[in-house]
Amino acid sequence: MQIEVAPEETAVLIRWKKRTDNYVLVRMKAEAILYASRGVDVGIIAEMVERSEKTVREWLAEWQASRMCSVLTGHAGNQNAAKLTRTQKEDLKTVLALPPSRSGIDAE
Repeated sequence: MQIEVAPEETAVLIRWKKRTDNYVLVRMKAEAILYASRGVDVGIIAEMVERSEKTVREWLAEWQASRMCSVLTGHAGNQNAAKLTRTQKEDLKTVLALPPSRSGIDAE
């Protein structure tokens, strides 16, 4: 599956692929898109980025729909993962609903 990538986009994707301070997922997507733009087979791309062919196809479809925005996702930093369990959230709601003196928290 070959996709079109403008020269300006290629330059940005190469920079993202080389950076070590961004998320691994961003680097993998950039690499997959660059390979696909050169006509590399999806199976080989999947092997190179260690993801399933289905995932790579999804990335490429997202690229065609939203270009650079598809590479930078909120999922890259796993920000969608819950930090607290449901029980912890309920406990927190209960504590926050009480005045500090009744919850055992010193207000000062």
